[in-house]
Amino acid sequence: MQRQFQAKDNMKDFLENFRSRPDGITTLVDTLCSFIKDEISFGRIKGGERFPTIGEIAERTGLTYYKARSVVERLENEGYVHSRPRIGTVVISRNKKLRGRVCVAYPDADICRFYSTHLLDIINRKLTTAGYAVSVVSFPIDADGSIAHIRDELLRATDLVIALRATSAVQRCLAESGVNHIFAYGNKPMEDGSPWIQASVKKALMQFANHCVKSGVKNVGQVRFEGNELFDAGPFLAKRGISSSWLTVSRSSSGRRRFDGIARCAYEMFKAMPRRSMPDLLLFWNSFLAQGAMMAFLASGMRIPNDVKVVSISETGFGPIYIKPITRLENDPVDAGEKIADFALTVLAKGRIPPPPQIALQYIFGETFPFCNEGE
Repeated sequence: MQRQFQAKDNMKDFLENFRSRPDGITTLVDTLCSFIKDEISFGRIKGGERFPTIGEIAERTGLTYYKARSVVERLENEGYVHSRPRIGTVVISRNKKLRGRVCVAYPDADICRFYSTHLLDIINRKLTTAGYAVSVVSFPIDADGSIAHIRDELLRATDLVIALRATSAVQRCLAESGVNHIFAYGNKPMEDGSPWIQASVKKALMQFANHCVKSGVKNVGQVRFEGNELFDAGPFLAKRGISSSWLTVSRSSSGRRRFDGIARCAYEMFKAMPRRSMPDLLLFWNSFLAQGAMMAFLASGMRIPNDVKVVSISETGFGPIYIKPITRLENDPVDAGEKIADFALTVLAKGRIPPPPQIALQYIFGETFPFCNEGE
């Protein structure tokens, strides 16, 4: 009995090592869950130990009772702790030897956005179930941001790095480190032989082009940021007699280096664009560009979709500027997470590496997000 109480005291003590680093994006619940999962995965919290009660978690972290309970529920759903009658919550034993360690690197601009967090949860669950310890590290999306902390993370014994939308700086870091890695989404990586999981847009763009015909769209403006874009709907539109052109949003004096600055740049561009120059439909290859443009349309008294139709790639959502009706191109995080995790496990098995899978992009329209006239 004395040993059990001592174990419980040790478990309470580990909360004293938790330090929240608020960034205005990550919630305290997410930060605490990530901290506890790392402590368990790396063996600093042993299997079989009694986990702190909900009341103790609330008292020592400042969370409300409801949020502290959500921490325990999430950890239990993901297989880190288990509630036992008359005993309490116990850490699930991970005494079996870990098969390896995996690091997931992703942009800090995506922190706590639904798509990214759901995707990470699925990847983490599949890999930990397979016996791998998973750590997560974020990197700045702007070119001048420091990635020193990623280099430090790679100094650990890491069997594989999964890099989501890796910047060129992150790609160079991974190539120089020599650690095994795969890329998912983002620009095509440097020619270092690393597998690249990309989004397949062919079917979605065929649906998009067909719907443009049904809606009477004659010309489409594809909106990109500073000339960089992986996809092009132009060939699909041209086959159906619809013209297309590229509209490039560039940084302005007020545009900062983060994605909220990109939205501001789009706002300024479309606020100044004459209405007569507006295409029938705007296809945004970035949801932040769509945010800024729709704010400009509202400020100019324009209506969506009456005055201008809008379609946007929507991997990260629209945040507070979510306006209906709007059509979306988006990925299914469940499908994407399963494919990325399964491919990672294949690479970790060090068998014959098959061609990387392609993640399907869905074109969503209809009653919920129409850009065509009612009744079409």
